Amino acid sequence: MKKAHNQEQPNSPRRSSRFLKRFILSSDEHWFVGRIYELGIVGQRFSTYEEAAQYPDVKYALDVSYAVTLLTRRVETLNVVGDMLWPEPVPRNFQDFPVSRYHWLMIATDLFLVRYASVLDCALLLTSTVFELDLKPEECRLNKLEKLGASPAVIAVMADMKDDQGALRIERNARVHHGLERAFSNSWQSFETTSLFEHWNGKVLGTDEHGQKINIVRSFKEGLVELQRDFNPTARRLCKTLDRLYDVLGNEFEDRFGPRIAAATHGLNANTGNRR
Repeated sequence: MKKAHNQEQPNSPRRSSRFLKRFILSSDEHWFVGRIYELGIVGQRFSTYEEAAQYPDVKYALDVSYAVTLLTRRVETLNVVGDMLWPEPVPRNFQDFPVSRYHWLMIATDLFLVRYASVLDCALLLTSTVFELDLKPEECRLNKLEKLGASPAVIAVMADMKDDQGALRIERNARVHHGLERAFSNSWQSFETTSLFEHWNGKVLGTDEHGQKINIVRSFKEGLVELQRDFNPTARRLCKTLDRLYDVLGNEFEDRFGPRIAAATHGLNANTGNRR
């Protein structure tokens, strides 16, 4: 984690301002997600959840559908973060923007870290729902799921997800709870100050605290590239881990849903056995 007070020296290697190739996350390509979306359509046959909940198979399908939707939507919001990290085109005039260049980076970092860390929380909630552990959202913790009977396979996948969050989750906590910020350039103090001057007054001239000519556009791009370097590999690993999670949860769901639909008398004809 980069702390704001860790000021780099003037002779620090210059950071890159060349954008990386963007990775876009997919949230709904796995067979389990498609299966649940299809089953969720049955909810349109009922006026209220309470009416649908009279049928065990329908209730289970709708509960899992709700939890899947929460998780996939949270994953999709990481692409909103990507929109901020790969702006097309890069804005030229920040005087007319509601925020400065520095605050753009600050907001993008908050959005990235908070949304990314919360994917695990949404995955825990989905696991609780599939395994019918009847936990409140605030109770969905990994050790609680393991204690109440979630399979070792799903616990192992989510433990990997939690371990992978590592330093980024620590930084999220430090930003949210302790007020620490990243240093987005080798001259972060000048960048923050001159970003505000640009936002208020337009063009900025002069030198930074190291005596170097201010290039606020380059400093902004350097900050974006730094975040891109965190975002891309993190997003790739997250998608792979979620696929592993869906493999396990999909089989568990079918094992539980099959007997319910087999015993159903409502005639809605939901299909079973759609594993891959």
